[in-house]
Amino acid sequence: GLPACAAERRPPPGGAPSAAAAAMVDPWSFALFAVYAVAAGPSPLALPFAAWFVFADHTATWKAILDSLPGVWAPIIFVPTLAIAVYWINGLILLTIDVFWRPEILMQYKIQKDQRFDMSKIGKVLRVLFVNQLCIYIFAVFVTWLMINNPDFITYKMPSHKEMTLHTIGYVLVDEVLFYYGHRAMHHKSVYKHCHKMHHEFTSPVGLVAIYCHPFEMFASNLIPLFGGCVPLRSNGFTIVGWVIFGVLGTQTHHCGYHWPWMFYDHQPSFHDFHHQKFTCNYGNITWLDKLHGTDGPWQEHLAAEAKARAAAKSAKAD
Repeated sequence: GLPACAAERRPPPGGAPSAAAAAMVDPWSFALFAVYAVAAGPSPLALPFAAWFVFADHTATWKAILDSLPGVWAPIIFVPTLAIAVYWINGLILLTIDVFWRPEILMQYKIQKDQRFDMSKIGKVLRVLFVNQLCIYIFAVFVTWLMINNPDFITYKMPSHKEMTLHTIGYVLVDEVLFYYGHRAMHHKSVYKHCHKMHHEFTSPVGLVAIYCHPFEMFASNLIPLFGGCVPLRSNGFTIVGWVIFGVLGTQTHHCGYHWPWMFYDHQPSFHDFHHQKFTCNYGNITWLDKLHGTDGPWQEHLAAEAKARAAAKSAKAD
């Protein structure tokens, strides 16, 4: 089994770092806030949450969590449970907007305006989500086993905002590489029909179906990219907690089906929504590898057609 020696690395209660040191705000604090906001899509809900996570003092809360779940149990129990809680809260809000409360004012932001979630499939979706969220606990055991000899993994010591920023940027880059190639492999004809086709049952997705997929895909294309950076970087557990929260919000944003006005600068979620429409393009998240490998061709043609249509409409209005 997993050793409980991580508990031995904790300082006694009197040795915990001061709240003043943990709560210190510096330029890296604003950089971390920006990284979280961009990763999650800066929604009216995500922005204040990101500000609270970065600028509030969480020393006592983190210590209480580690005391309540001693040894390896915090990463095995708390981190997956937190990820699942964020997934359900945000996912149900997005589902409500798409199915139950769909005011006309929001329809201008709907990417596929003639589509909505088919509630007849909700039972199947819930069953798949339940299985895949059990996979998160299994994978957490594996990650904890890999990280157990890292002295900074389970500790009262809070990471600096500089460390959190640089590690989170590292997570984003590792996630992009692993997700792009893993996702593209899922579209190979020998794999697609047995595995990834399940995720593409929804050609107009909503946030709740972000991890609606085969369990193999859950491991290979979701969990491994998500946690792939924290092991080689030997990250502090609290840094991983922040990434998990905003990573979950981000993947649900990519599947939400709405390009909100506060995301005017971003290619997402339209970029990934287009993948669900066309299937054979836009395999990554931040477009770099799609551009490198030329798998964004249909997307570029789509953008050019949209730009041409806007120019024609503007010209007709001027006339």
